[in-house]
Amino acid sequence: MKLRKRSTVVLVLLIAISIVFLYLYLSYMKEKRVEEVDYGTLFSSLGIQEITPPLKAPDFTLKNLEGFSVSLKDFAGKVVFLNFWATWCGPCRDEMPSMEKLWQRFKEEAFVILAVDLREEKEEVNSFMKDYGLTFPVLLDSRGEVGSMFGVRAIPTTYLIDSEGRIVGKALGARDWANEDAFDLIEHLLSETKPD
Repeated sequence: MKLRKRSTVVLVLLIAISIVFLYLYLSYMKEKRVEEVDYGTLFSSLGIQEITPPLKAPDFTLKNLEGFSVSLKDFAGKVVFLNFWATWCGPCRDEMPSMEKLWQRFKEEAFVILAVDLREEKEEVNSFMKDYGLTFPVLLDSRGEVGSMFGVRAIPTTYLIDSEGRIVGKALGARDWANEDAFDLIEHLLSETKPD
């Protein structure tokens, strides 16, 4: 009877130790995966054109939905997700929920989404944002000048700008921005951000 009790205790201890080692191993592998990700592969898996060498993003100033002037240079030192879109654009509407998830995931970090609406009235855009429950910052390019400055010919078009103000990626068309590859890419860009 004592032998059986002892065997049970030993078995329970072995199982507990195995669970702890499994947890530690899986945690280590997750961290290792983040370190070993090939970011060129992430660009291609997301269908993003990697810009090499990176190009300096032109500065611009536009009004936000509250009527305040906002410049790209206001976000120096941050990773900027610059998206050109319009409320009437079906693919733009399709990607907006995933952009909101991306925003919720990274908004507390050195990251900002700037959704630049092209050639629409403030009231129409404001209504759209409320209807869709979107909270990321929106800028109004009522004459399409900033879109032209960035060479936007179709929407949605998204530019990824690193913390040094350089365009490192360009995506034409809608994407699912709420997936692990997108999160890993943003985390990589954030990891290259220099502290103030």
